[in-house]
Amino acid sequence: MTSRRNKSYPIHQCALYKLRTKKKLFELLQTTPTKLKELREAPKLYHPIKVAKKDGTYRDVLAPRGDLKRIQKRVGELLLRVQTPDYLMAPVRGRSNIDNAVRHRGARSFHLLDVADFYPSCSANKVAAFYGKTLGCPPDVVKILLELTTLNGTLPPGSPASPSLAFWAYQDMWDEIAEISEAAGCTLTVYVDDITISGHLVPGEVVYGIKERLKHHGHSFKEQKEAAQIDGAIEATGVILTPSGKVALPNTQHQSMHQLRTEVQRMPEGPEKELKASSLRGREINLRRILQQNRG
Repeated sequence: MTSRRNKSYPIHQCALYKLRTKKKLFELLQTTPTKLKELREAPKLYHPIKVAKKDGTYRDVLAPRGDLKRIQKRVGELLLRVQTPDYLMAPVRGRSNIDNAVRHRGARSFHLLDVADFYPSCSANKVAAFYGKTLGCPPDVVKILLELTTLNGTLPPGSPASPSLAFWAYQDMWDEIAEISEAAGCTLTVYVDDITISGHLVPGEVVYGIKERLKHHGHSFKEQKEAAQIDGAIEATGVILTPSGKVALPNTQHQSMHQLRTEVQRMPEGPEKELKASSLRGREINLRRILQQNRG
């Protein structure tokens, strides 16, 4: 049963759809013209930080200041309520990296692609087209939405609105990629910027076609992250898929959990310990979900 929080609606029922006035926009985003003026005049709205990934590496993001982040989160929340295609696994409520991997369970052949510099490659012009053409917002509303959710002509990595906007602004590209995969009898999933294609065989022309569509829309892929496998285990979105149909965590994640557990045990009480403990709990929940998939 779908929870109310995970319930989704057609895009024409989105609260942003055909939002005609700036006044209604400010009300919907729970902000004011005064706050917008303040944000426009602020010398710095973002600061760079490094965010730890599950594999132990870090990614660079631009963290918005608190008041801007709250507005961006509101935009993101409204878009998360919109129905998405079946191939999209994130950003989608109720779906996880485990669900993404499980979708390919039982396949013989896999091909993985990772879009390079995804958010910085997402054009503000495409975002504007989504606000204006897809959602039907007038130019003055589009202008404000762009100011609040883009930076220097692209989507800022670190904004709570960027994951959903990156999909919707490029839905035409993703749909074209889905058509290429479906025509070859392959299964496609998209997890933000991770592309997984599977089937009894993933033809080379399918992979070539997907890369061509990425290039056509201004994106590229990370050659060092490209992976292919036939009749063997492969890691997709942080989950190992085995030929027997089982799923498992990579050894690096088990090692990371062990290290976190040791650090938490040794740390004195305080905010830093609670932060690490929270991270550990999340990883342990992930492990339990994987074990449940195998039991199922």
